[in-house]
Amino acid sequence: MKKRTGTQVHYYPLFLNIEGRTCLVVGAGAVGERKVKTLLKYGAKVRLVARELSTWIERKCSEKVVTWAGEQYERSQLQGVSLAFAATDDFDLNRAIAADACELGVFCNMATEPDLGTFVVPSVFERGTLSVAISTSGLSPAAAKLLRQKLEAEIGPEWGFFIRLLGELRERLKYNGAVEKQGRKILSDLAAVPIPEWLRQGQVDKAFEKTIQTCRTVMPEAEIRALWENLCNLFSW
Repeated sequence: MKKRTGTQVHYYPLFLNIEGRTCLVVGAGAVGERKVKTLLKYGAKVRLVARELSTWIERKCSEKVVTWAGEQYERSQLQGVSLAFAATDDFDLNRAIAADACELGVFCNMATEPDLGTFVVPSVFERGTLSVAISTSGLSPAAAKLLRQKLEAEIGPEWGFFIRLLGELRERLKYNGAVEKQGRKILSDLAAVPIPEWLRQGQVDKAFEKTIQTCRTVMPEAEIRALWENLCNLFSW
């Protein structure tokens, strides 16, 4: 595989459902272990190739949560894999993994030379079902981390509550007979209200009353109140 020169790669942003899919991680150092932990968090089946295993990795292998495929990388280990992670400190080995993955049509992330892989992992934080991902196309992980930290401070747990509220209301508006156009108008109006800001400022009653005012033409107040109280038990800000 030849290194790209003179052209910056433009990556297509995408969120993947990897639950139940097999992902290969080669290398179990600090980077490799971090990859394994993240993949398990999102429900992937992890196939690991590594010479040395940390205590945590060994435990996960003994629990059959991670499948240890041996000490040496082999091309056959890419069979049936959805994503591959070349996470060793050996440049030549990482390049070989990326080249094999490319030939087999497997997307590969490169720890040492991101532009030789076919995808990069963004810097991510979550607020409930809200995921915010930041990428510099592999040019500066440090800058991506800095921006993530900045946004983390600005986007608090109140946004997780708000996103969940809009999602729940969307389903209940349909259940209560709102036609598509009417439901879309109600949700658009509510999305334009600074409810997250009010929640962050402690103006919960104001946010609640505005929700009732916006939705009461379709939903009974008691149903809105029950939904709001239920979500308040799940989130704190």
